[in-house]
Amino acid sequence: MLPCEHGVVVAVADGAGGTSGGDRAAKAVVDAVVATGSHAYDWAMLLAELDHSQIGYGQTTAVVLWVTREKIVGASAGDSGAWVIRGSEIEELTSAQHRKPLIGDGAIVTSIEAAPLGTGTLLVASDGLLRFARSEDIARIATGPDLAIAARQLVELVRLPSGQVPDDVSIVLCRQATS
Repeated sequence: MLPCEHGVVVAVADGAGGTSGGDRAAKAVVDAVVATGSHAYDWAMLLAELDHSQIGYGQTTAVVLWVTREKIVGASAGDSGAWVIRGSEIEELTSAQHRKPLIGDGAIVTSIEAAPLGTGTLLVASDGLLRFARSEDIARIATGPDLAIAARQLVELVRLPSGQVPDDVSIVLCRQATS
């Protein structure tokens, strides 16, 4: 999460397992978002440019959002996701995205534009959470009073008896300040 003028920029990238360079591709996405540091950047264009430059370098998912009091805008590709949770209601911001191919393999980048967060909770997460936990359990935990505790509980939700997780789990939770 990167504070910027009028809000924050949130980015999650999850390198593809089973391919070499997935970790480097994911880091390249996050580094490019941080280097841009601009709230008004065309995030779909950035992800498309990274896709072109990443070919042969690794593959990754990505969700990048600029969150303000007035709107949520951004872009995504792959199977990481973004939800706005209001009580038990889930608005899946990334429902129209293409899960395959990933960034680095000819991704189809999808733009995101949504209403303001308001009193909701924004969840941006990798498929390690979204694929292995029930949406109603995720919503219940994510809307708890303490976001740091909720993030830890979400990881525990998918932890196996062995102590491992079935896939990488990246989570960002945020709410609009009430002041």
